Amino acid sequence: MKFEVSFLEIMDFISNTYNIRVGIKNFAFDKIKVNYIISMVLTVKEVKPDEVIFQYDSNNLYNLLIKGVHFFIKKKLDNIPIVWNIESRELVIDLKKIKNLELFLRLSSISELHFKNDALVLVVLMKTKQ
Repeated sequence: MKFEVSFLEIMDFISNTYNIRVGIKNFAFDKIKVNYIISMVLTVKEVKPDEVIFQYDSNNLYNLLIKGVHFFIKKKLDNIPIVWNIESRELVIDLKKIKNLELFLRLSSISELHFKNDALVLVVLMKTKQ
């Protein structure tokens, strides 16, 4: 199955659930631009059944800024389902830690993720009972 979720819905969910205001824009089929204190272009690196790994590139000067922002928001990251590794330049979204997705993840898994216009497109596989 395919699901499309608008960026507006995602931004509203993040704002209402985690009290964080982010901007999201489509950049390419496998890339989005995210704005929160700084702007980053995230590329889908890997999609697992219950997590999505994004990677970003940055030059040395911008990487110093990113490290500063990471230090500044480190405590806030403890309350959201994102692991931000500044050394590997990866953001991992752990879907298991999003309470609203518990039932969804028990019944299905994500097999593909990409971006189209101003929406996130998920290809979902239903789990079979064994």
